Amino acid sequence: MQQLTSIDIETLLSQLTLEEKISLLAGKSTWRTAEIERLSIPNLKVSDGPSGARGQIFGEGIPAAFLPSGVSLGATWDEALLFETGKLLAEECKSKSASVILAPTMCIQRHPLGGRNFESFSEDPFLTGKLATAHIRGVQSQGIGATAKHYVANDQETDRFHVNAVIPMRAMREVYLRPFQMVVRDADPWCIMSAYNEVNGVHCDVSTELLTDIPRSEWGWNGVFMSDWGGTHDPADSLIAGLDLEMPGPPAKRTLDRMITHVQLGDISTSLIDRSVKRLLSLLQKANRFEDPHDRQEVCLDLPEQRTKLCHIARSGIVLLKNENQVLPLNPAENLTKVAILGPNAKRVVAGGGGSSYIKSPYWTSVYGSVESMFRGTKTEFVHAVGAKVNRYLRTASSAVARNPYTGKEGGLVEWFNSHDLSGDVVARTHVDDLYYITFGNIPPEIPSETGFSFRLRTILTPLTTGKHRLSLASIGPSELYINGECHTMVDGAFEKRGTLFFTYGSDESIFEYEMIAGREYHIHIDYRSHDRQLNAKLVDLMDPMEDKFQGVRLGYGEVDCSDLPQEAALVAQDCEAAIVVVGRDKEWETEGQDIPLFELPGEQVRLIEEVAKVCPRTIVVIQAGTPVQMEPWIHKVNAVLYCWYQGQELGNAAASVICGEFNPSGRLPVTFPRRLEDCPSFSSFPGENHEIVYSEGIYVGYRWWDLLGISPLFPIGYGLSYNTFEQSQHLLKNTVLLRDCPIEVTVQVRNLGGGDLPGRQTLIAWFREKSKSRLARPKKQICGFAKSSLLRPEESCTLEIAITAYDLGVYDTERRAWVIHAKSQFEMLVGPNADEIVSVGTVHAPSEITWVHRI
Repeated sequence: MQQLTSIDIETLLSQLTLEEKISLLAGKSTWRTAEIERLSIPNLKVSDGPSGARGQIFGEGIPAAFLPSGVSLGATWDEALLFETGKLLAEECKSKSASVILAPTMCIQRHPLGGRNFESFSEDPFLTGKLATAHIRGVQSQGIGATAKHYVANDQETDRFHVNAVIPMRAMREVYLRPFQMVVRDADPWCIMSAYNEVNGVHCDVSTELLTDIPRSEWGWNGVFMSDWGGTHDPADSLIAGLDLEMPGPPAKRTLDRMITHVQLGDISTSLIDRSVKRLLSLLQKANRFEDPHDRQEVCLDLPEQRTKLCHIARSGIVLLKNENQVLPLNPAENLTKVAILGPNAKRVVAGGGGSSYIKSPYWTSVYGSVESMFRGTKTEFVHAVGAKVNRYLRTASSAVARNPYTGKEGGLVEWFNSHDLSGDVVARTHVDDLYYITFGNIPPEIPSETGFSFRLRTILTPLTTGKHRLSLASIGPSELYINGECHTMVDGAFEKRGTLFFTYGSDESIFEYEMIAGREYHIHIDYRSHDRQLNAKLVDLMDPMEDKFQGVRLGYGEVDCSDLPQEAALVAQDCEAAIVVVGRDKEWETEGQDIPLFELPGEQVRLIEEVAKVCPRTIVVIQAGTPVQMEPWIHKVNAVLYCWYQGQELGNAAASVICGEFNPSGRLPVTFPRRLEDCPSFSSFPGENHEIVYSEGIYVGYRWWDLLGISPLFPIGYGLSYNTFEQSQHLLKNTVLLRDCPIEVTVQVRNLGGGDLPGRQTLIAWFREKSKSRLARPKKQICGFAKSSLLRPEESCTLEIAITAYDLGVYDTERRAWVIHAKSQFEMLVGPNADEIVSVGTVHAPSEITWVHRI
């Protein structure tokens, strides 16, 4: 069967009734659009997200490949690798019978404490745009649609549904819109997702300027604009502005009655409805849904070649920040006698930040397990100590102590009831691995409605120690926690503020102590009743979008522990030849829904590092986090620091590959690492107040700010070490006359000088600096290109070529509302591996003015 032509779409459009057209303007369910069976118009399924195609179940669904975080992908500086990552993500999307992936996240890392920074590529708009372009091309090359998000300026999680981002027009164009403009020009994403927040006083989903004037009239884009989930504010205004699709369904704003009323009153015309419906039909056509409308069962691929690719992608983003006296790699051939692997993140899974991008993986790896595996067959002894209390809340019970009483599997059992008071028969039983259980519109089919249900979460705890243990309960709706049939704490469900444990209004932890005996079984159950807030008119007005969709509970558990963990770890490390200290944050510290509360490593981790460094002369710190952390003064007391970000399911294998010298680190920082939080460009304004955040730094985001003030950061953007040393030479600047459509080219020879036996790769960044006087202020330098070498053996060299166009050097003139390079402008071109190590390679000049509106 041939795909539909544009004429067929016009014919379909003419055959649709007004009611049918309106039904297509909003999702039918959480992850699907509506279908029109009468005309054989199929639905379309979408899937979260940036870290992998999770599928339709939020939490305990079919496992999916857990990819490295966006910031780690940014650290690769590798467009070819991002293209391959996009292809892998597309295949994962197909395994979940979805046609569109809700990725990539393209927000700018404006402040180090942004709770969702880990999803985004960089602080730099050019790097973000280039990598997102490659990523989207990779996804769409496989017949799956990509969704560029969140458009635009969703750069913080605090008050994200209501905050008004006040952004000067130049900063808006040159920093926050620029990556989206680049992907529209070079990748043509099938979809773009609007952000929750306001920009300059108008919510993004009802901004005609953001949804129509700029992307459609200026950039010429004609894809589908969809809302973020629950991010549609007005049915008529959003359609007029250019929002095509309200998600999810059933619709909260674009209900049939509302939309028909707006048509009858003349608020919206049928031509506007036709415009969006036509775009949605075109999306179905691109996704091949007319030809193949069948929905298939979700499956988990988990193929060997996929594991290999994921490990390579993960290790390619790891950044070596310090390697004093070449203490790394820790080669198994050294015949080490004893090695300590310490820290709260050493044995546990820290795969990603929290929120909608978190995936249930088919398997997990840890740094301890993977490093120990690399030494298999040697005589090296490995020892471990947790070393620090780090959890933000009581941790959920580990698989070592909790099991499902029905199946005996690790985790818990959920028994579902068709009543609000747990009366009647159990109508469904589901297993959960994690006792931090959230449902998001994915209750069992045996429950006919999302209102008026209840469930009982059951597990058997078998403590490892004897003494007073701490347990906690937190929940979204009313709940009670029972031990051996006796109620010990309850949550009434009447919450007046957003909690920190859930996406929505929910409780804080209710903590209590309970005497337990090691090895004895304790039957725990939590009775939970759906909150049904959507039925309360007063609460509906207070709730943010999607508040009513979330239900869930969390069981916290902590064994008795009065020990000095950092000191214990130091005692373990004192007779070891090397100590690997694995620290960082996790999904409770970095998560969608809230910003990060502190810059320092949480808990006792700094003391752990310092105590171990005192007794072990070969101390290696491995950090797992999605943003920079405070590293002074402890960084000066250790030998090596490896920044591993969040690497998904291959985090352990990727880190071990670099630690043990199997892979030469080639990651380079995509963000500036500050010495102090006070040095950051948005320090004075983040996260705003009274529902407003002023982007007072303007165009001086990231490294541009440090350049402007002459402040030295801890590590500049682009920084990263290798096990080799590289030399750059023979710099050549071709085409020194800048013309509209004639690129200039910087060529540099890169040579691997050795220093280690492994082959390695080097990244070079091209910058420009305007030398001529202009009425429009410019940063002292800006990134305009980059390239990554092939794998070079010691003493091997290659030539890197970086093509730079006029569109990479323009400035946005707010008076002319156009991009411009003024006549007789002169630009010094620079190149180097990072912002602090650059050399001038010559000057280019523009003999006449170059101006444009439609492309960049």
